[in-house]
Amino acid sequence: MLRPTRGGVVSSAIDRVQRSIPVSRIHAQNFRSFRDVDVQLGPLTVLVGPNGSGKSNLLKVLQFISTAARFDLDVALSQWGGFDHVLRQSTRAQAQSVELEIEGQVTRLASENAPDHYRLLVTRKKNGELTRTEELAFKRLEGRGRRIKVRDSAVTIEAGELQTQRNLASRTTTGLGALAQFAQDEVGPQPAAYVRFLTSMRVLEPDVAAAREPSRYSEGRLADDAHNLASALANLQAASTDAFAALVSDLAACLPGLERIELAPIGGAGRAFVVQLHERGVRRPIELADASYGTVRLLALLVALHEPDPPAFTAIEELDHGLHPYALEVLVDRMRAASAKTQILAATHSPTLVNRLEPHEVLIAERDYETGESIIPARNAEEIASAIRSTVDEDSGSSRGIGELWFAGALGGVPA
Repeated sequence: MLRPTRGGVVSSAIDRVQRSIPVSRIHAQNFRSFRDVDVQLGPLTVLVGPNGSGKSNLLKVLQFISTAARFDLDVALSQWGGFDHVLRQSTRAQAQSVELEIEGQVTRLASENAPDHYRLLVTRKKNGELTRTEELAFKRLEGRGRRIKVRDSAVTIEAGELQTQRNLASRTTTGLGALAQFAQDEVGPQPAAYVRFLTSMRVLEPDVAAAREPSRYSEGRLADDAHNLASALANLQAASTDAFAALVSDLAACLPGLERIELAPIGGAGRAFVVQLHERGVRRPIELADASYGTVRLLALLVALHEPDPPAFTAIEELDHGLHPYALEVLVDRMRAASAKTQILAATHSPTLVNRLEPHEVLIAERDYETGESIIPARNAEEIASAIRSTVDEDSGSSRGIGELWFAGALGGVPA
């Protein structure tokens, strides 16, 4: 069954399952609040739960791997405050290793039955030294695939019955980053493609104060903090007039007085733009410096979701922050449409937004306050669907929404 939206038609649940998903699984052990979390993701997944339940930590798994791939393990650990700030702290027996795994379909020959697989294990020895083990598995044109194992600085490349040994420059240089530089006849094109994917992932956290400012023109997508909002909007308008018109339509659905958006050039040494919102009955255009917090943030989210060539994976922190409840319906429709091009993982506290989601699009997070560990998912999709069915009114056929049930505590994921 097809669901119409403002942006066209969203595919059925069956189509969504069949679409290639870059990150279909995340597994983390002893990472921050995670003792052992293993989750499945779809094209659109929204995390819900109370503050401190671990929603952000699921996004941080991907951020940590991305940073380690872009630079190296030492840099990633340094940016996160050291190994102790990554390792789960428990009052019980203290683990001394962190394990992160992700699976999905990134490289050309990956499939649901043979996904790309990456595993990183960081262990602290009794003398305080850190060691790491990595494992990468990719599908080849034929045969069982190519598996690459890295232990400290030793690299083993397995292709069928052939086995090759190499060494990295140091014990903390991640295999992902180093293997991307190896010759393709040794490791194939997959490591380089996988690194490009990891380093292009977007974790969107708009800085509204920075987004209000004019920005110099530069090619490229919206930055993670949206500081280049005016430039990204200019790029969107130049790349696709249809996408730009759809964005204006979405924003106007939330701001009924909006007639058009213009990008006005401003003087200076370089080419720069200021965003102007033209509203009915208002003589002068409203610049983002004078627009409301929610308007600026919504515009940044819509730019990211309308980009014709987005990154393969987009994460959005605090999705509903500063937005009117009516805007959330527009945003959910737009995320579903955008998930055809970019997989979306978002976090929210809004029951209104969650009411508009389907069971397979929701991941409920909660915290065990005795052990301190995060539990994700607290309920699976079938349990959520069953809870909804139990509320069906026999006379009207209506039922309570997921957001209502979650907020009432029927699905967990609320403060105890």
